[in-house]
Amino acid sequence: MDQYDELYKVVLVGDPGVGKTNLLAYFTATEEEMAMDAETNASKIFSAVRKPTIGVEFGTKIITHPNGKRIKAQIWDTAGQERYRAITSSHYRRAAGALVVYDVTSKATFENAQCHWLKELRNSADSNSTLLSCLMLVGNKIDLVAADNASTIVPPEDHEAAAKAEGVMAMRASAKTGENVVAAFEQLIIEVYNQDKNRTAPVATESATPLVDLNAKVPTKKKSCCNA
Repeated sequence: MDQYDELYKVVLVGDPGVGKTNLLAYFTATEEEMAMDAETNASKIFSAVRKPTIGVEFGTKIITHPNGKRIKAQIWDTAGQERYRAITSSHYRRAAGALVVYDVTSKATFENAQCHWLKELRNSADSNSTLLSCLMLVGNKIDLVAADNASTIVPPEDHEAAAKAEGVMAMRASAKTGENVVAAFEQLIIEVYNQDKNRTAPVATESATPLVDLNAKVPTKKKSCCNA
């Protein structure tokens, strides 16, 4: 059994078809599966015809924090269809972080990521959860960006502006080629760990009682004329 120091739950949310399952598959894949297929120019784990996620599915992976701690991430891939909303939203409450995924070739999924998915996560999160400060906006399918479809894609500057306005982390990636996929997951998971440890670290407080110098001379109180 793999040893780890911390365990956190992370959720993947977004519209159907934005590539959440392929992102998870790549991140949890073996090095052999991550390798590129020369014929398809895609990682061996990538599938362009994956069946829609029913309810939720999950995978796990252990990463190492820069401080040496081993962090196990339990990553839940949630269905984007409306009929599974009651099932998937229940998983947000115990989540420590989330990747909000959209398709960079679909402005509608970009709008939904901001107006629906981020809002739903924030409404479902516990008030003391790291989820509120550990959210990442991920633009997937950057391998499809080309000059001939420039009018339909979400440009990088719009992505960055939206992430800044929402106060979340940002990453553009490709589940097909693997570009930035591992970086996105690891950056989020490490931030979850950092936020969790900062939240639970003891806070140093100043003593309310002033220190007394035991060697100092105590002045003798003079008698008043009334006591003479």
